[in-house]
Amino acid sequence: MRALILLVVVGCTDDRGPRLESATPAAAPRGARVMLVGVRLCGEPPKCETAAGAIQIGLSPPTTLAAVIEYEDGAALIEIPMVTEVGSTEIVVTVNERSSNALAFEVLP
Repeated sequence: MRALILLVVVGCTDDRGPRLESATPAAAPRGARVMLVGVRLCGEPPKCETAAGAIQIGLSPPTTLAAVIEYEDGAALIEIPMVTEVGSTEIVVTVNERSSNALAFEVLP
């Protein structure tokens, strides 16, 4: 008789995609620049010069794409577009068709 062992690990779902850790500042008005810090922002393995990606503000419509000022594997400097909805929202980085976690952010009036 064989025993079947099923191992379930909860809360450990690292798919090696991008991951956002922080936004500085965590709240800013439209037109402001915000520094995002994370890992694998240029993909896995990191190739910033060829990574295809976008930084989206908001999960539900209307969403906007942030203007990227500077970008590297561990950080991205973005500008909040003037058309971004005011209020609590999330920021998500997508690189090579892999999306990061949603990072809480607030767009100030």
